Amino acid sequence: MDALILAAGRGTRLGLDNLPKCLIQFENLTLIEYQINCLSDLGIKNIFVVTGYNSEKIEDKLGHQVMYIHNKEFSTTNNIKSILLAKKFLKDDFVCMYGDLFFHKNILKKCIDSKNKMTLMVESELRDETTRVKIENDKIILVNKNIDFNEADGNFIGMMKCSKEYSNDFFKTIEKLVVNNSQAYYTIGIEKMIRDGKMINFETTDGLPWTDIDTDEDLLLAKEIFTKG
Repeated sequence: MDALILAAGRGTRLGLDNLPKCLIQFENLTLIEYQINCLSDLGIKNIFVVTGYNSEKIEDKLGHQVMYIHNKEFSTTNNIKSILLAKKFLKDDFVCMYGDLFFHKNILKKCIDSKNKMTLMVESELRDETTRVKIENDKIILVNKNIDFNEADGNFIGMMKCSKEYSNDFFKTIEKLVVNNSQAYYTIGIEKMIRDGKMINFETTDGLPWTDIDTDEDLLLAKEIFTKG
């Protein structure tokens, strides 16, 4: 199995002094080092990182322990472009996560262990400013930020697994959409696959802690989770 970390963005709301967001420090290691350690502990060694903003700082920190894919259009595109750049490198089942995602390792384990053709990791307790999901008959039918809070069934946390069987369709769909939607999230490709009849499953976080890190409050929460182990 391969792993992909989407780490092209910058933390404009965090005041990181020219650091990519994934280089947020947690005591003795950075966020992306934590992610890589979790992947390695769970047996995944083939790890790709999509870089963008100040990519050399990530490469200086990580060295040769991962493989790099550079999104030179990071300032004018979103993660739909970043994930598409990884197409030619991902030859197996793969797990994909946002570079600003902090999570309990057992959430990642549950994602990796899923036997579904495509699995989104979902938290049932709704939060503000998240990508939401709508679920019907135990399947994802919608995944976007515009789902009404009162109609949503959970949050997509920014971690998913795609099987080798589904990856070809996934990337073909993304390739068609990115032409006119380069500033979109890759989840628009998942919604198109749903409309085309593909079954998209989910696994829940089981109440285990996670947070995406966009604000100082998110960062404090992540550090609290990290300290508690």
